[in-house]
Amino acid sequence: MPEPRPETIAVLTRARREADELARELRADGVRVIELPCVRIEPVVDLSPLAAAVGALAADDWLVVTSRYGADAIARLPQPRARVAAVGPSTAARLAEHGIAVAFVPETATGIGLARELPGDGAVLLARSDRALDDAPRILRERGFTVHEVVAYRTRTGAEGDVAGVRAALSSRERVAIHLESPSALEGLLGAIEPELVARAKLVVSGPTTLAAVRERLGPHVTIRTRDEEASHVTHR
Repeated sequence: MPEPRPETIAVLTRARREADELARELRADGVRVIELPCVRIEPVVDLSPLAAAVGALAADDWLVVTSRYGADAIARLPQPRARVAAVGPSTAARLAEHGIAVAFVPETATGIGLARELPGDGAVLLARSDRALDDAPRILRERGFTVHEVVAYRTRTGAEGDVAGVRAALSSRERVAIHLESPSALEGLLGAIEPELVARAKLVVSGPTTLAAVRERLGPHVTIRTRDEEASHVTHR
């Protein structure tokens, strides 16, 4: 059975396209949804560094894609010669939509999980956000891989949308849940709304990195529900 959702208002902070399915689910449950995108994804304009890095990989090297946005960026290039690893099923499905075969998907759909589970050794190219976390390359290097990183897309923070509506909801007696998928989203949210006001809501948090950021910025007493999900922003700050 699906988890009960006692909240009457949900604030979605992910990019609008990525929030569509969740918004539909919540509305079907009778929840009023306020969309407040706090991150936006920008494709790289100059593809030559990405193309050169991918083109330099040998057939037995690994090209690691850690989000659907990374998959979209790789799809703008010629078919990769290297083996392709995807951070989770959603990213693997996006690569498949682009006709790119995926050789490996970890059991744990996080950057850390992929770094710990990636088989073999040799060279790895991480194609990811300019705000990517350093945990995956660190673990891969500790395991003996030669790791290279290249920017496949850029992540920008900043709240866009109904800030006044979110403020009003948080100031009311309504039960409000704010959905956060990355530290970037938290940064954008707190750039627009004071932490004291945000802390009145229940925070629905995806991933251990985002959870740690919420605890650090808002303290130990905020109400948090964790959500296991391969989101588009789980491997960047």
